[in-house]
Amino acid sequence: MIQINEQAVDFNQLNQYIICNSKKFTEYIPNNVEPFIDLIVTSPPYWDMKQYGNVKQTGFQQTYEEYLDDIEQTFNSLYKLSKETATLYVNSDTLKRDGKIIRLPDDIARRLENVGWIHQDIIIWDKGKTLPWSRKGQMRNIFEYIYVFTKSKHYKYYIERIKTVDELKEWWIDYPERYNPEGKVPDNIWEHFIPTQGSWGTKKDFGDKEFKHACPFPPDMMARIIKLSSDEGDVVFDPYAGTGVLLATAQNLNRRFLGLDTNPDYKQIFEQVTKPLIEEKIQEINNYYEKQEKMKLLLSKTIYKLRILKFSKAMIKIFNKIFIQNSKNNSPPIIATIVIEEKMNCEEKNTKHKIGKANYYFVLRNSLQHVNGILLILKELSENAPFSKYGLITKINLITVEEAIDLLATQENNFNFNMYSNGIVNDSYGVVSFEKMINLIQNVEDELKTDEKNITPIFSNVEIKTSDYEEIPAKKYKKKNYQ
Repeated sequence: MIQINEQAVDFNQLNQYIICNSKKFTEYIPNNVEPFIDLIVTSPPYWDMKQYGNVKQTGFQQTYEEYLDDIEQTFNSLYKLSKETATLYVNSDTLKRDGKIIRLPDDIARRLENVGWIHQDIIIWDKGKTLPWSRKGQMRNIFEYIYVFTKSKHYKYYIERIKTVDELKEWWIDYPERYNPEGKVPDNIWEHFIPTQGSWGTKKDFGDKEFKHACPFPPDMMARIIKLSSDEGDVVFDPYAGTGVLLATAQNLNRRFLGLDTNPDYKQIFEQVTKPLIEEKIQEINNYYEKQEKMKLLLSKTIYKLRILKFSKAMIKIFNKIFIQNSKNNSPPIIATIVIEEKMNCEEKNTKHKIGKANYYFVLRNSLQHVNGILLILKELSENAPFSKYGLITKINLITVEEAIDLLATQENNFNFNMYSNGIVNDSYGVVSFEKMINLIQNVEDELKTDEKNITPIFSNVEIKTSDYEEIPAKKYKKKNYQ
């Protein structure tokens, strides 16, 4: 327990908002305190632009170099108090003075690198509006920068927590091999609009206290950062806490928080306004991530099935084209495919980038010769891109019609066979009987001779229907016209 400006701070419990100048914070910290900060998210006050309240603060009535000196001193202190796995997110924006741009984010980055912080990434925060809104020689400004730093190369980074299925394009069904079954990694442009009290849908009366601050952080953006770079129980810190959106969000996500600010009015707003507003908002945020986890699980299952089925379709399409181009026979050599999904063993499950296993039995026309050459071509195709990118452990087999009948007979009692026809592998025609499969295989050769697309039926123990994955959102592609 220590005292900071007559405020008791318990490092075992935390969850405190302290009125303190961030530059002087370490003066109160005993030398025997172990590094305790896991995540820092902050937005330093603007330089020489706006005074928040009547309290002297960093950036007000300072030269540019004095301002940067304050920033460097603050983050040098926090570097020493941060764990080796700590991450730092700094929000800032460029300035315009005397008709030219001042690249404040880069100047801050250089100062932070001076004290040891490692610059890892740059996020563009599309916030709808920012300061200054617009001026001569500058278009309407709607974004700011978030620079990401770490104390070491061994930092917490849980990208799987914030992967989404929100931004899939409509053709993901036709090209499942191009999409990660765990969801899409967010790009580095984040659209989170600045919150206002009214925008949160609350009509509560907070008396004289209002949610006023030039740039309050959006709680959904804070939640994304907290989930990405910390664990439950970790310490989340903001040296320029303002109205404390980060702090309240961290507490509601089961993290401990510590915030500093020189303005006591903001602490009152934090306690009386921000905390109850975030408590209302957090359920919506949690619902979003719960839905994303559900959708990612569904996406993973769907992409897995689509890859197994498309593999055979794409192999036949490419091979038949090669065969017809290099022979005088226009009849395709493969008349049907039997695809049997198999379980991976423990060793196979640990194979990097492999998500499944399947045996492919390509049924050949009885009159076909040079079978060994065909098998070599198919195996070579399967081992190279694009087929090597499907993430499947595969075994390629060539069988005759008679061998296909024997195979289906031996597997008839193990599982049902679904049929996929007319080149459609994302929607099962339905379960087919043994007799129907045999009839189709025996008669498909004559039908293929008159089919310009050479589409062969696929029989598989993998079942997928469009109704299985209709919940997964997909954006329709729109071509942009620039005029």
